[in-house]
Amino acid sequence: MKQEIVELRKLMKEEGMDVYYIPSGDFHSSEYVNDYFKAREFMSNLSGEAGDMLVTEDGAWLWTDGRYFLQAETQLAGTGVELMRMAEPGVPTIEEFLTELVKKADKEYVIGFDGRVVPAAFGLALEEMFGGDEWNVSFSTDKDLVDKIWTSRPELKPSKIWDFPVSSAGLDTTDKLAAVRKEMKDQGADYLLITDLMESAWLFNLRAADILYTPVFFSFTLVSQDDVRLYVMDGALGNGLPERLSFVDVRDYNDIYTDVSKLDASKTVWYDSNSCNYELYNCMPAEMKKYDALTPVALMKIIKNDTEAASTKRAHIKDGVAVTKLIKWVKDNVEKQQLTEIDVADKLEEICREQDDCFDLSFETISGYGPNGAIIHYAPTPETNADVKPEGFLLLDSGRQFIDGTTDITRTIKVGPLTQEMIDDYTYVLKAHVDVHLLKMTEGMNGLDLDAAGRKALREVGLDFKHGLAHGVGHVLGVHEGPNTIRRVPKPIDIKAGMVMSNEPGVYIDGKFGIRTENLMIFKEDEEGNLVNEPLTCVPYERAAINKSLMTDEEIAWVDNYHAWVRETLVPLLDDETAEFVRQETMPL
Repeated sequence: MKQEIVELRKLMKEEGMDVYYIPSGDFHSSEYVNDYFKAREFMSNLSGEAGDMLVTEDGAWLWTDGRYFLQAETQLAGTGVELMRMAEPGVPTIEEFLTELVKKADKEYVIGFDGRVVPAAFGLALEEMFGGDEWNVSFSTDKDLVDKIWTSRPELKPSKIWDFPVSSAGLDTTDKLAAVRKEMKDQGADYLLITDLMESAWLFNLRAADILYTPVFFSFTLVSQDDVRLYVMDGALGNGLPERLSFVDVRDYNDIYTDVSKLDASKTVWYDSNSCNYELYNCMPAEMKKYDALTPVALMKIIKNDTEAASTKRAHIKDGVAVTKLIKWVKDNVEKQQLTEIDVADKLEEICREQDDCFDLSFETISGYGPNGAIIHYAPTPETNADVKPEGFLLLDSGRQFIDGTTDITRTIKVGPLTQEMIDDYTYVLKAHVDVHLLKMTEGMNGLDLDAAGRKALREVGLDFKHGLAHGVGHVLGVHEGPNTIRRVPKPIDIKAGMVMSNEPGVYIDGKFGIRTENLMIFKEDEEGNLVNEPLTCVPYERAAINKSLMTDEEIAWVDNYHAWVRETLVPLLDDETAEFVRQETMPL
């Protein structure tokens, strides 16, 4: 048993807690978090961003999704933590599991967690589950027990906030606020509480680096028709806000809890229980009317305006130049020198940072050779760093932050001879990927239809993948943006013109290889008013891994047209050798 779990149990006993819940998020339910908030990783060893943990006096369990099953099997080994494979047959949800724990108790059962890192939605769901007379459950939500164990916990300190240019944002803050206040009025909301970090960054056209790869800053925002308050950590603003934001009332980050408790109880507050933490929710006056929904900011920022759309297209061309150079470099050097997965990731970052206005990655590069490519969200470490041999596939999933936009691309690279199984599976994945690009969404169609298009070619031959088909992408914000996310168990989400989303089917053969092909795409209306998508990602596919006999004429024509666009776009921007490489890789099938 992991020593940290033993120590946690002692603290739980002292505090009278029967179970302690450790989620993955921060005070804003962020997907990617500052190192300070990696409590679940500290307690379990699982380094992936998704995972929630329960600990009792005699057990420990961790729930994660299909992207991390293989990784979790390795990282949980020897910890005493049992892996709970989410969405797999017979695996209960955390809520179902807690219900069974409570049923077995012969006394009052105390559920403990730090209310600041638990979404209000989850806390309220627990209240509803265990609120009836038949339950004898109480909650202890004001103690961060992990903090008492984690003696080497990283310091939580802010980065410097910087001004994001309107030339990329498209709209200034006053225009955004006017639209937000109109929505508030239409919904009868007197206050809007913004708790998602990306929403505040978008609203104020500000960026920072409080979370690795995601250019946001720790903040809360409170908007009324009369004023707007921005709560940030001491030192984040340096010389203060830009002059254009002189009307904003800046307050201390932690003052939000007191200020929310003092809101006019006769008024209505609009909040999102999925990003508002449970403690902050409980600060709201009990009698106050609460409107729980996606905020107007969330709904506005997922629809890219014309300036954002044009800007992100520029970013993807820069990204295409860099990734294409990297692919050629790998192919040229895999037989000449020893290359490792980390070597490839480092070289890609080096090439990308040479591009104008590239200031960060958008997530940790997934560079998986051979069997490691089958670990869906594998990122190499010194302990796992495999040599890239001149045979088989290298799966490379990567992204960058440019001032122009956020990128995310996966290409599966042939680094040597391939088996027929590899070639055919690559082709099935490409077919699924192309079928998404070909889909014309007519009235009444939604994310379920997109998901079906992205799995049909694979399911017809007995293949599938244990991750979502698509996710939204922020504009110089988080590489994963909702609510337009198509998960493994899809819901009928509406897709609208202006949304930027990924298209990333895959096949993963445990112990052998992984294949994923991913473009970002932007949705737009065609002349008939149907919804179609336009690729943003501008990098050739792996032509030598395509079995043309498995593809339809329509799919082949689409690939040829895509490759013609890649060729016309990239060749003028490349040196002669790389330009010739692109010409060869984009020859008509």
